[in-house]
Order: sequence, then structure tokens, then C-alpha cells
Amino acid sequence: MAETFLLEVVTPQSVVVSADVEEMSARGADGEFGVLPGHTFFITMITPGELSYRVKSSERSLMLGYGAAEVTHDRVTILVDSAKPQ
Repeated sequence: MAETFLLEVVTPQSVVVSADVEEMSARGADGEFGVLPGHTFFITMITPGELSYRVKSSERSLMLGYGAAEVTHDRVTILVDSAKPQ
């Protein structure tokens, strides 16, 4: 099983993040969710809040606006109206 998955955070202006990450968490329509490599497929709405993720054991975070996320076993794609580093 892979140790990382691709995280992409995209706004109308640019690709904010495109990185292989070890884990991530964000706020969805039904509450906060976390993703690890090999996660089951789902789609959810994103509500404003913090996205945190780990790259090579380094914690990073963004503040997200409204949008949507698609999670597969090897990729998370998040499309939002805004994303700002913290």
C-alpha cells in the first residue's frame, strides 16, 4: 500500500497545492473528515475552515472557502472559491 496520495487544492485563480501527502483533514458538509492513503471513494461539499495536511512529517495548513472535494484511493481533489496559507 502506498504511503502517500496526491492532494490538489484548486481555486479559480490557480493551483494552490499539488503535493504527495501522508494525510489530510478538512471540514465537509457533514463535519470534519480525514484521509489517509488508500481511502475509500467519496464526494463532499467543503465548508469554510481549515485544511491541514502533512508532507514528509511537516504539518501545513490553509484556510478554505466554499467548494467540493473528491476523494479516491490515491488522490484528493479540492475545488474551492478561495484558499489562503495560514
